[in-house]
Amino acid sequence: MKRLLTEAIRSRRMPRRQLLAVGIFVVAVWAMTLLAGHAAAVKNDLEIVAQMPKMAERDGPLLVLRDFVKDPDLEVKRYIRRELSQKDDLYALLKRKIDFDKQVQLSVKDVQVRLMYVPQRPAGPGEAYQRYCRSILTFLFEMIQTDNFYTSITSPDGSLPPLDDSGVTAFLVHRLAKAYQATCRFTAESGRFVEYRASGAIFSNHLGAVDLEIEFVAPRQVRLKRKPFTIWQNNSEDVYTLLSLPVEETLHYYVGRATDHQLAEALRLTPPRSVTAAQQLAEEWIAVEESIVGGLVTRVVKEYCTRNHMAVPPMDSEEMRSSEPTLLQYKYRRYGVALVREMGFHEALTLYMGHPDHFRELVVDRYKEWSVANRVAAGDQAAN
Repeated sequence: MKRLLTEAIRSRRMPRRQLLAVGIFVVAVWAMTLLAGHAAAVKNDLEIVAQMPKMAERDGPLLVLRDFVKDPDLEVKRYIRRELSQKDDLYALLKRKIDFDKQVQLSVKDVQVRLMYVPQRPAGPGEAYQRYCRSILTFLFEMIQTDNFYTSITSPDGSLPPLDDSGVTAFLVHRLAKAYQATCRFTAESGRFVEYRASGAIFSNHLGAVDLEIEFVAPRQVRLKRKPFTIWQNNSEDVYTLLSLPVEETLHYYVGRATDHQLAEALRLTPPRSVTAAQQLAEEWIAVEESIVGGLVTRVVKEYCTRNHMAVPPMDSEEMRSSEPTLLQYKYRRYGVALVREMGFHEALTLYMGHPDHFRELVVDRYKEWSVANRVAAGDQAAN
């Protein structure tokens, strides 16, 4: 009886081909279930992130992200210049001290900056945004076919969070503040000067930044470096900015390799006579870099949202809406966006990574055409 039962079971065995087909079907169903669960989780996070611009802005608590260090922060320098230009009583005092009648030159130097932040809270939206950042960066690294270079993507909640400079660390915060100390020199046409110590603190308007630092290591020899950390603020008024922020700053690190190589070569061939001269050339190249990044970001966010069945939020950045960007670093951006759209994502990226000078020529030519057309239109309007 036992033998007959065994034979019966053997006779009902499936052929190997059928077993393989069943196995593939089971794996496919399992994979589809996982993907469906992942898609649902991503969509849920996106819906939570979409509500973040409606949350109340917070001014505290302020925790120290990095203590005072020498930092030629452009945002801080611009703020100091703007504030000092509005102090008529200070200029009246300086006029008496250095006896100037017409012009005075202001230079801001020896800038020390302490970075402070308001933690990313409450936990629910903050955690959803952090998961979103990880998810879209995985998507981005697959698109550009490179390894993830982040050592950490974290939401700090204490002073002086650890920094691993073996790669890039991304700090997700609600708001970023900068305390500063600087020496300001007012120089008259006669050459006489007086120095003034400025100090204070501001909340940063830069939701994200990948700063390029320029340092003279020898006479007319410059070293370029980018900070090993980036700070992303979620205190934004529109959803598109929140979604694009991690992509944009990551692309700055990636395409910045080509920018820095091109800039270093230009500085080697024509050594700058001053830090100011080096910074002016660097600012021009950062504007070119912003133009390619702007075009790439729009494509990444659109494809990510499409894949996850979410409508792409409208772009609402000031520099894209304004006919004349308020910051010089965005002066080529609209032309870079148009160029990437025409060339294609990978074609534009390949061109920039291999020949950033060629990409710059294309963007600058478009900028010049627009400038000429604007001047002609302005002339016609004035004539009428």
